Order: sequence, then C-alpha cells, then structure tokens
Amino acid sequence: MFSAQYEQMKANVLALILVMLQTSACLCLSVPACSGADEITAINARISADSKNSDLYLKRAALKLKYLDYEACIADLNRSIELKPTADKYFMRAMARRELGKLADAELDFEKSAQLDPSSQSAFAELACLAAKLRHYEKAKKGFDGLFKLNPGRLVERSRRAEMYLQMKKPQDALIDIQAVLKKDKDSGGRCHSLLGQACLQLHQYDKAAEAFSYAIRKNEFNFEARKGRAEAYEKLGKTKLAQQDRRELEEDFSEAFHNAPFRAK
Repeated sequence: MFSAQYEQMKANVLALILVMLQTSACLCLSVPACSGADEITAINARISADSKNSDLYLKRAALKLKYLDYEACIADLNRSIELKPTADKYFMRAMARRELGKLADAELDFEKSAQLDPSSQSAFAELACLAAKLRHYEKAKKGFDGLFKLNPGRLVERSRRAEMYLQMKKPQDALIDIQAVLKKDKDSGGRCHSLLGQACLQLHQYDKAAEAFSYAIRKNEFNFEARKGRAEAYEKLGKTKLAQQDRRELEEDFSEAFHNAPFRAK
C-alpha cells in the first residue's frame, strides 16, 4: 500500500539527489554550463584523459540519470564506486536500479548508503519503505528505527511503518505509529483514519473500526479501502443492510472513478 504522499516524496528525493550530485560534480570539475549532449561529450574527453577520476564518472552518471538512461548511469556509478565508494553514489545507484525494477539490488544499495552515512535520513527512509514493500520486515524495521532516531517527526514514514505492522498482523504496534501521526496531524486527509480502522478490525474492535472508516470516507468519498473496511466492520456487528449498502456504493464509486479516469480510452 503506497500512499500518494510517499510517491511524491520519492520523486522529490530523485530530483534532489540529481541536483546535488550535478552541482557537486560541476563545482569539483569546473565544467562550464552547456547542453546535455555537449556536456557528455566534454566529460567523455576528460575520462579518456583521466580514466581514474571517480568524480568524472559520477558527473556522467548524473547526466545519464537525468536522461533516463539507467543502465548507462549504473555502469558509470559502478566504476565511480570502484574508484572511490561513497554514500551518495550508492544512493544514486539504488535510485537507478529501482527504476529498472531491480528492487533487491536497490535495497542493498540503500542499505550500504545508510551504513556509509548514518546521518542520511533519505537513505534510511528509502531503505525502510522499499524493504517493507518487499516484505523484508527485519531490514525495514532497522531502516525505520535509524530514520526515527534521526528525526522522529517523519509522519509519512510513520504511516508506512503502521502499514507494515498491519501487514505483519501487529495492530498494537501499528496503533502506536497511527496515534503519533494523528497527534501531529489530526486530519491527514483521512488516510491515517483508514489505517486506524484496519488496526481496530484486527483487534476485533468493530465499533471503533466503523467510526474510523466513516471519518476516512467523509474526507474522501472515493476511499475504496475505507468503504470496504467499513462494510466488513458492519458485517461483524451484524449490521447486514449497512454492509450491503457500503458494498453497493463501493461498486458504484469504483465504476464512476474508472469512467472519469483520464487514462480511460475514449
């Protein structure tokens, strides 16, 4: 379960690391501003003259990442890491590997980045969320623990860890994170209340589950997960008609959302 907030955060991190690496490499190499193709040509010439300069490979890797040439980006990062391993290079390679769907390799790189730079919130956050997605729960827990040690106020990741605990059927642990998020952001777009409803379902607290799901639905009428959860809670409470109504509205809302989707063929 990946929230829109997390996907936006991932995009922001990718953009940030690209800017940081490009800026750092440009300052180090004193390469004048120019077009991407011209800059790559200039770097190629420099690499031919100085094939053991790790910063040159890093600079070219950043450009390849910018132009979505992930395989070439990884090849340059491999060489740069071989010459001089640093946390930011492992982080950048992890981003490229993830874009290629090489999630296990990306996970290892995020882990290495966090080891080399234990002050990096981004490395711990990316490691935790990717490991949770892969259901590598012990590694995910280490990532979350490292992140919250540095910054306990990361609410998006608090929600992600709550989701992980719910996947692990540990609702009490999930509740701790959910309550921490709600304490800082009582609204949270209804997303956290949906998680609260799921936790209450697992704890067999069906009245509380229905209440939490109802709040989430009021905040977003197309929260299909919350409507499905409330139907289950109503069913457990013996409120069959309300459960049937939720399932009927769920089907109607899903149909409407699909009909209005921008990707739908005309």
